Amino acid sequence: MGRWGSRLFESDLDLDIAGDIEALCGEDINNLNLNLEVLLYRTRDDEHTKNVTELRNKLDSNDLGQTLLSRWRAKESEWGKYHVIIVGALLMSAGAKIKESEMQYLRETANQVTWVPDFALPIFDPGFRGPGKAQFLAALDHYQPGVPRDFDEPSCFYCGKVEVDIGKALTECGTCKMAWYCDKDCQATRWNDHKSNCTRA
Repeated sequence: MGRWGSRLFESDLDLDIAGDIEALCGEDINNLNLNLEVLLYRTRDDEHTKNVTELRNKLDSNDLGQTLLSRWRAKESEWGKYHVIIVGALLMSAGAKIKESEMQYLRETANQVTWVPDFALPIFDPGFRGPGKAQFLAALDHYQPGVPRDFDEPSCFYCGKVEVDIGKALTECGTCKMAWYCDKDCQATRWNDHKSNCTRA
């Protein structure tokens, strides 16, 4: 399927990395069985909320979330920095505790990972698109432990904020219906990057 969107978890690459992380948990971290799939396929019902809460409790007990992040930081030279980004995003999706020093490391790492504004051929896909990078950085800036960060909801294609960050619903691009913005300023600022992909839905 490749890539169907510009944000996090809207490509096979991100889902494959999440699968790598889940599979290696058992090998690396006390045979930890993490069902990360619950974070990626949101049903937004009571069962989903219960599953995310159970996962968060598991990650927060004995600092397993911190251990997971530390292990993937140690694997950076082998697997790459983008894997660490996905670990951070998964931890935020669960609402897990993340130390401030690790939050800062994730910010620095996000700014070191290669990215493209919108489109790249799959073979040259570095991971981040501009909207995905903005989405991740905004998530770090607004993250509250215990409150799962939803990477599936609309986020501003320029600044990455979501409805809860700005206190109002985002506005959908009137032409392509595939991008969202906080306001006209964000939309105008990002127009040069978005216009080549903005076609009528």
